[in-house]
Amino acid sequence: MECVVAVFRVFADEAGATHIEDLDLFDRPWENGPGDFKGVGGSVLGDASRVMLMRFERGARPPLHRAVPCFAVLLAGSLVVSASDGTNVELAPGDAVRVETTGQGGWRLGNRGEGEALLAVVQMGVV
Repeated sequence: MECVVAVFRVFADEAGATHIEDLDLFDRPWENGPGDFKGVGGSVLGDASRVMLMRFERGARPPLHRAVPCFAVLLAGSLVVSASDGTNVELAPGDAVRVETTGQGGWRLGNRGEGEALLAVVQMGVV
């Protein structure tokens, strides 16, 4: 069985504009466990400083804003992630986004779905 989820990266360029691109989590170094854990691997994405659950009511769409570097996974509902350059990606449950630095350009999360959306966010130090 193949693991199929969409993962994106939000980052800022030198001018401060933010952009979104695909991120291949499987194209990373993975540490495999010994013995009974052979076949189970891990890859460090950053050091966690805070773990949050965020709830987005139907129609919620805050403006572009700065974000703390984080890794977020959509648990339920659907969210649209927008960058200051106008690109948008829609997250479905299980999809993830890694936010590096958003600088002045910022990012926006919006719920265009019919119900609430639930996002798990792990804040990290500067990447």
